[in-house]
Amino acid sequence: MIKILLIGFSVIAINVILQAIASTYWTRKIASSVEKWHDEITTRRAITLLILSFLYLTLLHLIHALIWAVFIGILPATKVDFATSNDLFYYSVVTFTTLGYGDLTISSPWRMLSGFEAINGIMLIGWSTALMYSLIQNIYRSTYKSMHQ
Repeated sequence: MIKILLIGFSVIAINVILQAIASTYWTRKIASSVEKWHDEITTRRAITLLILSFLYLTLLHLIHALIWAVFIGILPATKVDFATSNDLFYYSVVTFTTLGYGDLTISSPWRMLSGFEAINGIMLIGWSTALMYSLIQNIYRSTYKSMHQ
């Protein structure tokens, strides 16, 4: 059980560090874009920022799920549960997003990692949701400010 906890918390830590780095990078990139526009965010720019942010964060979450898939896939006890690496990645995405279809599962005591992955996923997706909300607020403020000057 200690081994499972250590691996679970290690993967969570790796993903949280990745999320922190990616969030900081994206926030700075967006801030510099907005600064270049001198608070004049057109509708086209706003839509572009929102779409690019959404795609960036989606890719980030797929990378998180891939990290989980790699760690689960290297465990000898879980090799019998997944016929292909595609099955393993599918399982990981479904678990990370807390969708949890249950068509693929871990049959060994390592199944506890499923819960760790789901907790990690819901927290990191919430973090990304907060970033998107903040971006929308900043776009609204910039738009409102330029309309009332």
